[in-house]
Amino acid sequence: MRLITVGLTPHRQEFLVPTWELMRCHEVIILEEPPDPYFPKVIKGEISIETYLEKIESGFPEYTRLNLEFLQKLYKEGKSICQVEPYLERWLIIREMLDSGVPREEVEKIRELSEVYQSEHETFGKLLDYYAAMQGPFDSLVQKIKDFARADAKRLALRDKMRAKEILSLIRRLPNKTIYVEAGYIHLKLIYYLAKVKKNLFCLKVENLLLKALKARGFNGVLPSPGDGLTSYYLFGGKHRNISEDLLAARSIVYIKLIEKEELSPTPEEPFPHLKNELFWRLFVWQLSYEECKTLDKFIRLLTTQKAREMAQRLFPDAYKKAASRLADKVAL
Repeated sequence: MRLITVGLTPHRQEFLVPTWELMRCHEVIILEEPPDPYFPKVIKGEISIETYLEKIESGFPEYTRLNLEFLQKLYKEGKSICQVEPYLERWLIIREMLDSGVPREEVEKIRELSEVYQSEHETFGKLLDYYAAMQGPFDSLVQKIKDFARADAKRLALRDKMRAKEILSLIRRLPNKTIYVEAGYIHLKLIYYLAKVKKNLFCLKVENLLLKALKARGFNGVLPSPGDGLTSYYLFGGKHRNISEDLLAARSIVYIKLIEKEELSPTPEEPFPHLKNELFWRLFVWQLSYEECKTLDKFIRLLTTQKAREMAQRLFPDAYKKAASRLADKVAL
C-alpha cells in the first residue's frame, strides 16, 4: 500500500531541513498554500525567486526564498509539486470580488464561496472585537480572545475538511504515487479527516516535526503556546485539558506580548532560535495564575516587546528564573 505522509510543522526556517528530508522521500509534494499562477514559473526557473517574492509579498521572505530554492531542486529531480489550500483559494477570490466592487450580498449568495465568506466574516469580526477591547479591562479582553478562539477553531476545522477532500481527490487521480502533505502543526483535524476515509487507499503516516524537536529538547509531549492551546481547547471540545479556558486565555494575552515577532535565522550555535524563544516564554507564563497575568498585562500592554520582557522579569523574577533553569536543563536541540 502506498505511503501518504503528513508533515506537521511550524513554518519557520529552523524546520526547513527536516521538512526537506521528508519531501525528498516522496514523489508528489502538496504544499499548504493556495494556487498561484506564478508558482509553476518560479519552480521551473522561468522567473526569478526575487520576482516571485515581490509578487506574493511574503510575510517571511527568507523562509519562502530558501524553500523555493529547494523546491526548484526537487522539480529538477522529477518530483511533482502542487499547491492545495481550497479555503484560502476561495478567500482570495472573495477578496478580489469585493475589491472590484461586487456587493457583499452577491458574494455571499455564491454557493462555492458562501461558507468561506461566512467563516471569515465571523472570525474577522471577533478579531476586531478583540482589538477594540485592548482599550478596556483585562477581564473583557479575556472574553473577547475566547470568542475569537472559538471562531478560529471553527475556521480551522472547515479549512482542514475542505483541504482533506481535495487531497483525497488528488490521491485518487495519482495512483501508486507516494505523497507528502505539508501542514501547519495546529491542523490536527486534517489528520482526522484523512484517516476517516483512508481504508485501503493508502497508508497514512504523520510526522510531527515540532514534537520531535521538543523531544530532542527533553520535553515529553507538546508544550503548546497558550493561544494554540486555547484554539485546540475549542477545536476538540475542551475535554482534553485539565485547565480552564479563562486561564489559557489570560496566559495567551501576555504570551503574545513577550515572544519574538521578527523572522529569525538558525545558526550553528542556535539551530532553533524561534523554538528556544517561544519555549522560554511558554515555560514562564505556564507558572502564572489568572490574577498574575492580569497584573502583568496592566504593566506591559502598551510596551514594546523588549520592554515587556524586562517588566515581566522584574515583576515575576521567580517564574523567570525557573523558566530559564528548566530550559537550560534540557539537552541541546
